[in-house]
Amino acid sequence: MPTDVSAMRREHLEAFIGDQLARWKPTTAANRYSGIRPFFAWLVDEGEIKVNPMAKMRKPKLPEHAPPIPSDTDVERLLTASSGQDIVERRDTAILRTFLATGARLSEVAGLRYTPRNPATNDVDLDLGIIRIISGKGRRERISYLSAKAVKALDRYLRVRARHGRAAEPWLWLGEKGRLTDSGIVQMLKRRTREAGVTGIHAHSFRHWYASEALRSGMQEGEVMALAGWSSREMLSRYGKAAETSSQRPAAHIVASTAACSSGMSSWRRPISRHKPISRRRRSASASL
Repeated sequence: MPTDVSAMRREHLEAFIGDQLARWKPTTAANRYSGIRPFFAWLVDEGEIKVNPMAKMRKPKLPEHAPPIPSDTDVERLLTASSGQDIVERRDTAILRTFLATGARLSEVAGLRYTPRNPATNDVDLDLGIIRIISGKGRRERISYLSAKAVKALDRYLRVRARHGRAAEPWLWLGEKGRLTDSGIVQMLKRRTREAGVTGIHAHSFRHWYASEALRSGMQEGEVMALAGWSSREMLSRYGKAAETSSQRPAAHIVASTAACSSGMSSWRRPISRHKPISRRRRSASASL
């Protein structure tokens, strides 16, 4: 393999991708391809090379098997293991409910802010039942809609969060010493899955679960992509296979989220009032999980 980019040809890069396919999973090789393709396009734009050797290369084809989806039983056991009255238990339950209701990425959930006095930076509005997600991929914003159970869990957490010594910090999720980071949520999930006696569940598993439930409930792929922040149908189509092979069951919280889309995103910009307890009607609302 040449070390000078001007000497690299298509055959060199095809050999590299072939080596990745031989040593790693197809998804890893596809990620390598996606990582280096923009680099060579940049080299052409900057005049470092005249011809892009990847111009006619195709991305490695991913196998059509469906990704693993957590079972409802395992999800229920995980929620049961996290239930309780103290701030840690309420926080962990709220995090799990947020993952399940939105299909958000780990970094997106960890990055949520709670500043009720400053609407410009506040990402949580329980009166509307929505959260604003800022994706690390291009810092794009989108609105995600919460299930009734997620709203209730967040309501219970925010009431005890107000008494936390670091309550003035802008981050929604607080640990003993301040912000609960990505790694803190990962550690929490490891602890809770161990307590629940379930295996194979990590933060991204809830994204799999969300997509599968959304497609199973009848949502169109475009709607799911908009709500969960996907830019490509490739991965979503794999979740569709999981939905096709599973039995039909209601996903009320996702169906409700779709209906809520009709309210539009412009309402987010209105001033957000200080948090109030959720109404009795909202407390009694039902959702599948």
